[in-house]
Amino acid sequence: MSAQLVSTGHIDVLVHALVQYGVVAPDLDPKKLSGLGKKLWQQNHTAANHGSGLDAAAPRYRWRTTDTVLEPIVVLRALAYYNYHCCGYHGWFGSDAHGLMDALHTAVLDQHPDLGELVNTRFGKIYHYTTLPAWEATPWGIEKLEDVLPAPASTRRAGR
Repeated sequence: MSAQLVSTGHIDVLVHALVQYGVVAPDLDPKKLSGLGKKLWQQNHTAANHGSGLDAAAPRYRWRTTDTVLEPIVVLRALAYYNYHCCGYHGWFGSDAHGLMDALHTAVLDQHPDLGELVNTRFGKIYHYTTLPAWEATPWGIEKLEDVLPAPASTRRAGR
């Protein structure tokens, strides 16, 4: 497996989700939330450098957020993508970033237990959420936070 760099927008989704699902305190100041994003950003760059044999510094990360509630499938898909691109690095499983992603996965499934049910497939048991059409409809890798925000109700009604 080859680790790729995720976008800053992808990191924004994860940081927002960590707050939304109560993995980190909702009253953390923006500087600490930005630091959390930088930690996730750096972990991904470390994994990508390890996989490519390079030693490039991570570009600057600037945290962006929204007041909008993210759909749980969006969060789970973002988690899967991030984990996939970090897990090949030997330090991943002991990292703070892995601990945060594991806690986020648990928090999402605790709040949406129907998504965490295991279903039998010809490949074995998998999480129910991975069988839903919304799972496939959600981007595998998020470029910008705005790409996964729900459309305003007025836009949905107008069919735009």
